Amino acid sequence: MTFIAENTFLWQKLAVQLSVNVTLDNAIQLLQQGVKILYIQFGLHTREENEHLLDMANQAIGTYALEMDLRKPAIGVACELSGRSCRLKYGRKWGPVEVTPGQRIYLTSDAKYEDKKSDSIIFVTNFEKLLTTLIPGDVLNINEMQLKVCKINGKYMQCCIINDSSSLCMFYPYDQIENISTDKSTKLSNINAQECLLALKKGCRYIVIPDVENHTMIHAVDELLQFNLKGDQTIRTIARLVTSASDNPCIKHNIQHVAGCVTQDADVVRQCKELCKAVLFEVSDIDQLPKEEIFRHVDVFITKPEIIEALKFRLRELNQTAMSTLKPSVYPLQLEQGQRVLCQCIEYASNNCKANAVIFCTPKSLCEAEKLSRRSLPCPVLVTTEDEDALYYLLLRKYCFPVFVCGAKSNRQLIKYATIYGRKFGFLKPGNFIVSGFGEHLVQGLEMRYVPDDFIVGAQ
Repeated sequence: MTFIAENTFLWQKLAVQLSVNVTLDNAIQLLQQGVKILYIQFGLHTREENEHLLDMANQAIGTYALEMDLRKPAIGVACELSGRSCRLKYGRKWGPVEVTPGQRIYLTSDAKYEDKKSDSIIFVTNFEKLLTTLIPGDVLNINEMQLKVCKINGKYMQCCIINDSSSLCMFYPYDQIENISTDKSTKLSNINAQECLLALKKGCRYIVIPDVENHTMIHAVDELLQFNLKGDQTIRTIARLVTSASDNPCIKHNIQHVAGCVTQDADVVRQCKELCKAVLFEVSDIDQLPKEEIFRHVDVFITKPEIIEALKFRLRELNQTAMSTLKPSVYPLQLEQGQRVLCQCIEYASNNCKANAVIFCTPKSLCEAEKLSRRSLPCPVLVTTEDEDALYYLLLRKYCFPVFVCGAKSNRQLIKYATIYGRKFGFLKPGNFIVSGFGEHLVQGLEMRYVPDDFIVGAQ
C-alpha cells in the first residue's frame, strides 16, 4: 500500500475509563482521538458522581457529533456495576487517610460513616458478610498494606497496620480489599439494581457485570433491563470474569449469555471467539499488552486517558507487523449459493488485492461483518447501517467500523457515504484502493475502486 492513512492499521476499538478528574473538554478530546467507548466504573464513584459522568459523556458525544457533522456517531457508553467487592468509601474531597505501621483503625458497615472522613473509622461497601466470616488473626490487603484483624464487634472491625515499613501509608477512597472471598449470592443487590436503572435512564448501551461466578447474575441483570426497557432500545451485557476457564467448568455457559467478556485469560479468550463473543482487554500501562496469541483476538482495549496516544501508536505497530505475516486466503473465484459467498469473495479481494479498506452495503452486512471480525484481515471494514442496534453491536467488533445512514440508499450512495467516513476519520486517503461488497436476493458481487483525490469530504 503506497498511501497509508492514519488509522489504516488501527483495527481494535478503544474504550477509556472516565473519572471525576475528566472534564467535558477532556472527554471531547478523547473522542477526537478515536475513542469509541466511554467507560464508567460505578464502584469507584458516588451516585451523584456517576450521574455527572453519564451526563458529561452524553454531552461530549452530542458536541462531538455536531463538530463532525454526524447524524449518529458510532460511540457508546459502558457502565460497570459495583458488584460485590469491598471498597473503602468516604468523602473524596477530604483526600487520603494517612496511617502508620502499628496504628489501629476500625472498618465498618455503618452507613453513617459512608460520606465522612475519619482517621480511625472507615466505611467499607458490601462489608456485612465479612463481619460474620472473618475472625481475629485474619489478614486483609489494601494496595500494598496489610491489616490484621484484632476484634469484631457488631458493625465494627478493629484492625492493626502490620507493614514492615515504618513510612507513612495512605488509604484512598474506593481502594479495594483484595484477598477476601466476596459474597457469592446470586441475587442482584439493591445498589446494583439502582445502578442498572441509572445506566438505562442515561442511555448507556453496555453494562459490565463484575465478579461473575454463574449465569444467574447475568439473567438477573437481563430481566431487570428487559422489564424497564422502553421502545426498541437495546442494552448489551458484558461479563468481567474472575476465574479462568480451567478453574470454572461453567465458564462457557456464562459466556453464552453475554455479548462479550472483559478478561485476560487465554482459555476464556479462546472460548469467546469460538462462541463469537467480543473480547475486551484492560490495559493500564503500555507494557501490559497481551501476548500475540491473545492480542490477535482482542476486539476492544480498555485504557486510561493519559496513555491513549501511546497505545494507539503501539497498536498500529503490532497490527502492521501482524499483517506482514498473513498468508493470502485461497478461495475459489466462482460464486456459490449461501451466506458465506460474499464474505469469502471480499476476504479474498482484501488479502490478495491489498485493499486499504473493505466497504459493506448489503442487507446481510451485519452477519458477514461479524464473520470477518473473527478472521485475520489486513484492513478495516466500513459497514453501512441504518439500524442503531447493529451500530452498537459492531462497535464491539475488531475491524468493523459502522457508518450510520438514514433512509433507503442505493449501493452507489452507500459506498460514497462510507468513503466519506473513511476519509474523515483517517481510514482512507486519496489514491487508496477499496473493495465494496453488495448482495440482494441471488445477486451478489464485489466492486474494486480507488478513492479519487478530488473527492469532496462533506457531511455524512
